[in-house]
Amino acid sequence: MWSKIRLFPRIFLTALGLVVFTPLLTPPIVFSSLFTSSGAPAFMLMRWWASIISFLMGLKFSVFGTENVDPGQSYIVTPNHQGNADILALVIRLPVRFHWVIKKELLRIPVFGWALAGTGAIAIDRSNKETAVASLNQAKNKLSNGWSMLIYPEGTRTPNGKLLPFKKGPFMMAVQTGLPILPVTSNGAFKILPKKTVAFRPGRITLTIGKPIITKGLTADDVPWLMEQTRNAIASNLLNDYDPFKA
Repeated sequence: MWSKIRLFPRIFLTALGLVVFTPLLTPPIVFSSLFTSSGAPAFMLMRWWASIISFLMGLKFSVFGTENVDPGQSYIVTPNHQGNADILALVIRLPVRFHWVIKKELLRIPVFGWALAGTGAIAIDRSNKETAVASLNQAKNKLSNGWSMLIYPEGTRTPNGKLLPFKKGPFMMAVQTGLPILPVTSNGAFKILPKKTVAFRPGRITLTIGKPIITKGLTADDVPWLMEQTRNAIASNLLNDYDPFKA
């Protein structure tokens, strides 16, 4: 109980930071998206926002496997989703410029949703498979000049820290575009900020970037194999006993 009370000032400051900096940075994000198609200014502003919130939360990050990233290559990035804190880690420390693939409902959130739209995020309707596939197909033109697409293959945050079943969407997109899959494993985010809670603890999140999985020449029949290879790559770096508070 005492530890939770001690964390209250930090939680309050973080909430205040969200209230202040989200609406403050949203207009320039949206404005930049209207006058440039590169997405670079909006992505930079998104990193600033994530850096401020991470600082207020007391988060630290470590990244391994950066040698597996070719700076000029576009990827289908597939991280595990331990919690909202791993979103900050990916935005700040992943050495890849990317567009989010998000559920359509997030765009309805006032201010925050507008900022997401301004970054070029690709919104899909998970209740309508055909519409979701169409949205992903329309987003193919955004995957050029080193820009990647980041899709959580689990589709949602884990309730227990373990990997959930994977969805086919990211892997169908990889096969259709011929872009390599970049598996990324997050450790620590689940214990820092579990699902269905706003109470968090400062800690260190690690990102481990696996070797790219080549998809060129594969077809829809290879999707189950591709899903298994990606799952194995992410699971191989998943540390169930990782303690983000002592790291």
